[in-house]
Amino acid sequence: MNMKQVLCIAICVMICLLSAGAFACTGVYIGKEASTDGTIIIARSNDTQGNYPTRVMVSPRVEQDPNREMPVNNERSEFFDLPGTTYKYTGTPFMDSAMLENGNGMDDAVCVNEYGVAMTMSVTAFSNKAAKAADPWVPTGITEFTMNQLVLTTSKTAKEAVQRLAKLIDQYGSSETNIALIIDQHEAWYVEMYNGHQYAAVKLPDDKVSVFGNEFNLEYLSDYSESIVSENLEKLAVDNGFAVYGRDNELNLLATYAGKETVEDYSHRRTWIGHKVLAPSAYGDYSKDDLYPLMFSPENRVSLQTVMELMRNRYEGTPYSPDETGRKDMRVIGTDTSMSVHIVQMHPDLPPSIAGTTWICLGPAPYGVFVPLNILCSEPSESYAANQPEDHLNQFESDVYPWFTYKELNTLCLTDYKTYGIPVRKYWHTAEKHMIDAMAAELETVNELLKSDPAKAQRKMTVFCSKLQEKAFEDGKALLNEVRWAMSANSNTMKMGMNPETDELYTTERVLTPIEVELDVTPYKGESD
Repeated sequence: MNMKQVLCIAICVMICLLSAGAFACTGVYIGKEASTDGTIIIARSNDTQGNYPTRVMVSPRVEQDPNREMPVNNERSEFFDLPGTTYKYTGTPFMDSAMLENGNGMDDAVCVNEYGVAMTMSVTAFSNKAAKAADPWVPTGITEFTMNQLVLTTSKTAKEAVQRLAKLIDQYGSSETNIALIIDQHEAWYVEMYNGHQYAAVKLPDDKVSVFGNEFNLEYLSDYSESIVSENLEKLAVDNGFAVYGRDNELNLLATYAGKETVEDYSHRRTWIGHKVLAPSAYGDYSKDDLYPLMFSPENRVSLQTVMELMRNRYEGTPYSPDETGRKDMRVIGTDTSMSVHIVQMHPDLPPSIAGTTWICLGPAPYGVFVPLNILCSEPSESYAANQPEDHLNQFESDVYPWFTYKELNTLCLTDYKTYGIPVRKYWHTAEKHMIDAMAAELETVNELLKSDPAKAQRKMTVFCSKLQEKAFEDGKALLNEVRWAMSANSNTMKMGMNPETDELYTTERVLTPIEVELDVTPYKGESD
């Protein structure tokens, strides 16, 4: 290894430790033949330790403006020249205060555009030492914080988006090892980015599902109907002596670019629980030595609400549940460190302009709520769009911004999930069920209205989604107040129970009564103007 390679690796390790190293996410894919309603679903939690508030944004289409560029990295040292026309898209970027604190780009963690294309990046993953040494990260290369919006503003199909991402890696290199999910109304793609310039993308089967933590999972390209790979993907591994061949003497990408040295319980256990939840008969107890395949068949068709609950999963009913066992060493899917969690539901049979709905949970998912934003909407609600300015950095404004409300609600509920968390989660579950049903009905109505009055259709969908978002924020604030009040009333450093009449201490620890949620859930059934 020459000095230039050593320096590049050192710089990239430093960057990883300072910024992206904590970005530990979980990804989900549900094929249209595996979902209950025939939609394609992708999901991801966007996780890191700290307070980095996010918001919701609708970026409009721009026509005939050729003198624009977009950064490809956080340092804004490399730029991509945008075409004259770029496409409308929805996103969930950092607030200005968060960007000031973390020094990263906007990170539109998930984007859906007007052509029915959606992308989420990244689930951070890890390559082995040999792969990184042979083709080190490029410190000025692309990052997850800039790619979603850059790719989606210029792509009309999922395949075109994959090709765009590949060309950007070819041109600029990558400063990270990432996984992306990209879908349109007809197909889905999974992309693994291994090091500075090597990547592999495969078209996913319609009848399978996938759940994965922070680890690569792709083995053989021949398992997939179509693939797009970097030019030297196999040659680099052969020339540097780390290629591993397996079935029918085909290159095993997982063994070659990752291998057992990268397997960690931290990530692998989340991959396992996804398989266990969706295919319980096929997968038993967790083992670090077991290979959990990228694609697998679910035991039953998977609903949108099942995916919502999967994104909240905390290993309930297993020996690994931090809530039920008190374990402090468990990294769960439903972590309280999520900056946002999102689910994209893509309808194959609707016009592209209304096909994609993002179900957005600002902040952590366990005791947060998913609300819809359809690509047709002209804007999100006032509260969900609100952007905390830089001069409000370190101000925890839960009465103004939904992210802070849901963040604190999760923090408090996790201190005693039986007393506070379970009632909150039950309420949100009912609300989400109503919203899912209401959105399905709204899409039918708006689809018909689009044929005669597109402007009215857009207004109707915008009002519909905005009302649900604002209702969720108001309920979130009410729930937060209820939990705060109950926690204050229940506070007592003496944990033993006591007879209220005689003041005699019991020999058992006192049991708190769960809070009662008395909010009106019926508005989530949804009626727009």
